[in-house]
Amino acid sequence: MFIAVELVVEAARKLTQTIRVLIADDHRLFAQALEAILDTDDRIQVAGHARDGREAAELARSLKPDVILMDIAMPVMDGFQATSQILKDAPPAT
Repeated sequence: MFIAVELVVEAARKLTQTIRVLIADDHRLFAQALEAILDTDDRIQVAGHARDGREAAELARSLKPDVILMDIAMPVMDGFQATSQILKDAPPAT
């Protein structure tokens, strides 16, 4: 997951607009640590937190983040199922 965080930070350095990130992880302290790391860059905004896969899919639909940092093993719906649902719900890229 930390590699993904580094990629988000690196991508933010190259952009002039804010990158909105959704953190999906059932471990509260880990999610808070990720947010603390991301908060060090003004070009990154944590749009929300999801504690399980179903909540991640719902928040992705309503918040429309640019990036989702998704845990694989979560209750209710795992990260793979949530990602599949998010891709089904996503409008076609333009």
